[in-house]
Amino acid sequence: MKIFDHDRAGVASALTTFAPIIPGEEETVRELIEALPQGEESPFARLPQLHCSRLHILRELQYQGGGQKPDELASSYLVFTSSYDGELDDYLDTICDEIPEEADSWWSHCVAYPGTADRAAFKRYIRSHHRKTSLFAAAYPPETVQSVRDALELRRRVVDFVVDTQGLSAAELQRRFDETFAEAV
Repeated sequence: MKIFDHDRAGVASALTTFAPIIPGEEETVRELIEALPQGEESPFARLPQLHCSRLHILRELQYQGGGQKPDELASSYLVFTSSYDGELDDYLDTICDEIPEEADSWWSHCVAYPGTADRAAFKRYIRSHHRKTSLFAAAYPPETVQSVRDALELRRRVVDFVVDTQGLSAAELQRRFDETFAEAV
């Protein structure tokens, strides 16, 4: 019998961690998160297997009312969620290799964080704060980040081709198509 893995969807995996923030450090973590560059300058852009990621602070749980007892957190938590290709060990190695300073900058404000320099300790820390995902979906379950990027690049090339070849004769259009897309066929 196959057991369903809530942290997998096709080739993508999910990682969700809740790391308790050192009391009094919440504002520093918030500033670090808000100062992260976005787009191509984002440190996350240096993780080739990353589909998407989010960092945020969980300070309190929303009370839903209805006569139930409100839940209170023992501390604020740094929540790190991401969707990535491959195995967790490889993904954590990539974090240590590609964004160690950035990862250390936000997690160093969390209780007992060992840093990325001690890779084994870093991996144990992340695993100890990992929580199974109860809802995880991948936009393109059978596709890797690279295959999605390749498809987007091909789409850009096709759009450019269509724009550049408006009004050409059928013979010239065929010649340009063969020349432009020979390696794609």
